[in-house]
Amino acid sequence: MDIKNQNGDFLGKIQIESLDSEDGMDQIIGNLRPGDGKAIYIADAKENSFTQQTNYAAVEWENGLEQLKENLTSWKPRFPAQVEHNSIQVYYGFDNLTPDEIEAMAEESKMTGKNVIVRDLKPNNKLVGVSITYGGEKSFTLRIFGTTKSRIGLSESELAQVRTLHVRGVEAFYFTNHGTDRLIWIEEGSSGKALQYELFGKPMPADILINIAESMTT
Repeated sequence: MDIKNQNGDFLGKIQIESLDSEDGMDQIIGNLRPGDGKAIYIADAKENSFTQQTNYAAVEWENGLEQLKENLTSWKPRFPAQVEHNSIQVYYGFDNLTPDEIEAMAEESKMTGKNVIVRDLKPNNKLVGVSITYGGEKSFTLRIFGTTKSRIGLSESELAQVRTLHVRGVEAFYFTNHGTDRLIWIEEGSSGKALQYELFGKPMPADILINIAESMTT
């Protein structure tokens, strides 16, 4: 589903799909391990024939929350108010393929007759996301990503329980995955950059996650 702001401007896309999908793209994505990034060309794709899919690996952050906030100055993200954090992890991105490299994948498909061509993406040191675990009576985790296109695979029973809510004035999705309750949404930071937020814990009812989200501040 395309996520837009109140002016109708595109912010990102959240796709929640069945794990049982037989789509070739979904099968490749389902096999991505943490730290994997793949460029994928599918000759007979119904929509975009080329895509880049990633499964970012979490890396421990040892420099404290204030230093992390300084590193994210251009994002100006929001964080839960008056809650002590326990741990911080960060995620680094991958280099995009160049137009020439994409064209080479299409050409290889034509030359070999292969419908699907896959290339590894090269990791880089660009910070693309953070994960902060907070303590208290009920511990929870906040993830923030500067990349705002996500594909989430759920079982058929989990898929049937997905709820569409509104958080902080934008559309959000609440669902359970492997016993963990999650709330995910996309909103613009005070800098104007679109950011994807995800709050989760177990068990964590929707009203508690919504209250945390509504309390978040820069």
